Amino acid sequence: MTLTRAKTKALEMARVENCERGFPPPCYSAHKHTKMDPSLWSALPEHLVERVLARLPIASFFRFRSVCKSWNKLIVSPTFLQIYAEVPSQEPWFWMFTDDDYRDGSTYDPTLNKWHHLPLPSLPSDEVFFPAAAAGGLVCLGCYDDGWKRFVVCNPLTRKWRELPPMLNPPFRLYTVGMVVDKESKTFKVLVAGTCEIYEIYDSSINCWKKTCILPPGFYRWHHSILCNGFLYSRRFQFDGLVAYDIRGGVWSQIQAPMPHAFDYHVLVECQGKLYTVGGLVKNEMTRKICILELQTSRLEWVEVDCMPSMLCEEFLKDGASFSCTGYSDLVLIYVTEGLKDRMVVLYQLSTRSWRRLPYCSLPDYRMKDGLLDGISFEPRLDATV
Repeated sequence: MTLTRAKTKALEMARVENCERGFPPPCYSAHKHTKMDPSLWSALPEHLVERVLARLPIASFFRFRSVCKSWNKLIVSPTFLQIYAEVPSQEPWFWMFTDDDYRDGSTYDPTLNKWHHLPLPSLPSDEVFFPAAAAGGLVCLGCYDDGWKRFVVCNPLTRKWRELPPMLNPPFRLYTVGMVVDKESKTFKVLVAGTCEIYEIYDSSINCWKKTCILPPGFYRWHHSILCNGFLYSRRFQFDGLVAYDIRGGVWSQIQAPMPHAFDYHVLVECQGKLYTVGGLVKNEMTRKICILELQTSRLEWVEVDCMPSMLCEEFLKDGASFSCTGYSDLVLIYVTEGLKDRMVVLYQLSTRSWRRLPYCSLPDYRMKDGLLDGISFEPRLDATV
């Protein structure tokens, strides 16, 4: 029995990658010491240089701007951005906030396994904007002032932003916000639902909002929407299950797929056309286990497909800490809310069923006194325009 338990723990921990020292993952760092032949690389034609640069990790773009004037201008040139648009998206970034005013924070880059300081765009200084939705390299932020009357959409990398016109019927309380980006036309839509029970859609191509059909019943708590196979999915709380909004058809449908008993739901994630949720199993008002559930569409049931290894979970949830998470595509970042700087942060990869211990956030102690408070994951794209 002891041998079996020891073997089980060893197998569990083999799925946990320790990246706390901040080194890049092995898949990226394997060739970092490869020597480059200057006589070969210095003679590359300019159009090939642009294609090489377009495939660098996102953080490299901001470093190579200091190489020379031409490279500094390159990052905003139409020809380079056209080449860059053809490059497959890199891993999502996690934009995490560390103060109640949402003016300070740090961004985790899974490709380099590093935290970067990513300042907010120059939004109105007298307002607090909360992350509400993300898609196609853009992030939608909302501001509450006696109701949700103001929304902005920004590209966190370029720091360019646009304030959306006022909603037709601003909700006092938000239920869900979703976002869709059309990369071909460079347009986007923002979908907002709240206490007015009307779902409004903003279309950037015509710069206005329009009302849609009445919401299904059962919303009463804020939650992000996610896009999967042409539908925006969100959680219902009063009547356990999901609602789905058909982007093309403009209609709602209800999905009766109750969560397991005592499951403390946290986030919905889409990966390879499948719908997942991440949350904790609660016993005696404390989270005992962090689970990954997949929605089996044929049976409309949530099935557990993975869980955080028990030894990692015990360390992560020490002292009965509560946790939160944010996810985009294949990756989910799991963190202790309002934890100290030295609290563990974990990254989960859905496709490989692997867990990664992350390095501590690189912000100085005085800016991390309250830990990670909130965050949103987004696809980093230089070519995303507002």
